[in-house]
Amino acid sequence: MDVIIGAPDTDSNGRFCRMQQEPPTSYDTKREAYIALLKPLFMPADPVSHDIVRYFASLLRVLGMEDHGWDPYAESRAMLHDINALFSVDLPEAEFKDPGRTHFRLGLILYSHVVEMDAPYEVVTNLLRFKLGKGYSPNPFLAFLTEGEQKGFQKRGISTLRKIEIIKKLSDESGFDLGAMFDEFYSNRLRNAISHADYILTDEDFRCRRDISGIKGFRLNYEELDRMIMCAKAFISAFLQVELLARQVWGMEKQKAIPYDPQYKGLMEILVDDHDVMCGFRVHWPNNSQSTYRRTEAGVDMSNCMLDMKNATINFMVGQYANNPGEFSPLVERDGLPVYTSLAGSDDRPTWPNSGTG
Repeated sequence: MDVIIGAPDTDSNGRFCRMQQEPPTSYDTKREAYIALLKPLFMPADPVSHDIVRYFASLLRVLGMEDHGWDPYAESRAMLHDINALFSVDLPEAEFKDPGRTHFRLGLILYSHVVEMDAPYEVVTNLLRFKLGKGYSPNPFLAFLTEGEQKGFQKRGISTLRKIEIIKKLSDESGFDLGAMFDEFYSNRLRNAISHADYILTDEDFRCRRDISGIKGFRLNYEELDRMIMCAKAFISAFLQVELLARQVWGMEKQKAIPYDPQYKGLMEILVDDHDVMCGFRVHWPNNSQSTYRRTEAGVDMSNCMLDMKNATINFMVGQYANNPGEFSPLVERDGLPVYTSLAGSDDRPTWPNSGTG
């Protein structure tokens, strides 16, 4: 997202003329600052102690089986790309009398979409939960709501403001300082004004009238509005970049069998897409069975594993237990040898380290 929303120019009479480009360094500096804040969260120094599967579930947004066309995060990425590209288009003067206002209108749509997206808040919250040993949940906020809020959840859901409040609390508990980042771009009254189309762009400023729900009217000068939109863009750009970076780093571990379960002797494999970016994981069990989670453009494949909401984790189905298990694993007969399924895209069958079998 390289095009920066800038402050408007006005003519000698104070009317809108065109959008002025803010120096790229301002946006780049803010984005890099957000990346520095998010990177330790997405790539923890210890991804193992609180169960690496919970970390992977947070990174990959494990929800369950999905067909193609049911991932709003993919559509959001496409929409943000399209809106951002429109800032680079030369608007024909015959159709757009005030291109500065047009750019701000696009900026408001972009801002609204960024602050309303579920995925960034859910991923960040689950990664904070992982850091704190609180497990994984497809609805990571529910456990932190009051009893009254939980009762109303089915009807009203959770507001963006409440999500950010929970993130701030978990951020403080985990030693991260993410609160100031959200404060730089999120305004509940601005979000409300845009969402309800209750605003006016004038020659002087952005205005919102007092509405029937009792929200007080307010005004924002264009420099402040531009700053908030720019920070929202910097946040979503940083989120997308760090999320991709984390999956690229894990993608480098493809076609490796990493010891995961010392009792059952499960071996973890990182699954990747056509660009070697992590898109899932597979656990190979020594009784020739496997558990898989993989998210691609075609949908989600989730086999022999399921969400365990009560314990905030993912449970694996490990296939048939041995009738007379030996010391190696409850899944291998006493006189038998462990047999693992082949690694993805290969005929190679992994072995447990130092087992001498395969």
